[in-house]
Amino acid sequence: MSTRFGIELALDPAFTARAYRTRNIVCGQYGSWAAEMHMLRMSVVSYFQYPDINIDLLAHGVGRLAEASRDRSPGFSISCLGVANGRNGLGDGLNGENNNIYLDFQQTDASHPLEMLYREAMSMLEGLPNASLPIDNEIFHPKINLMEYANLPPTVMADAADFAKGVATDVGVPAVALAWRLVLLRYHSDAAGDNWSNGNWASDVSWEHLSSYVL
Repeated sequence: MSTRFGIELALDPAFTARAYRTRNIVCGQYGSWAAEMHMLRMSVVSYFQYPDINIDLLAHGVGRLAEASRDRSPGFSISCLGVANGRNGLGDGLNGENNNIYLDFQQTDASHPLEMLYREAMSMLEGLPNASLPIDNEIFHPKINLMEYANLPPTVMADAADFAKGVATDVGVPAVALAWRLVLLRYHSDAAGDNWSNGNWASDVSWEHLSSYVL
């Protein structure tokens, strides 16, 4: 069994409910189930290695991140730019986006609370002994995946992206989401092996909540 950890951002329930509905419709229509294997969350730092024996130290660090963020900007808001993807020119092809359709939360302001949370999370992990960060976190692109590793033909992917935009509009996905909880997760997968960057985990991934902190 291969294990990884993730520091993830859960958004407010009102936003999450509409995003969930959108994702279920899109995945159901296009026969892609990989995204449905996951809880709905925005990755801050995902799929990094860390020894279980030091998990209390990691949880303490995540708690301090949440406390600092809460003191600075309690329940901060994040603009949702709508549906984007990597194959029809709306994404940049990084972080696995070429096969994904997602709700885009890309920030241009380096002082935004989300960007600050990411930098502090990376700094915290770099200071922990034996933490191994994933290379695909070198560029932070906040997003919520609606359909992952779909491997659809380009024309079908374009159709799926248009469909997702229409669904998100009809469902009423808000233009603004509120930060709700910072959570520490532990992921398990036999299929992933030593490579969690290419979606091998999709066939059997499971996860457990280790801790949750109010933002």
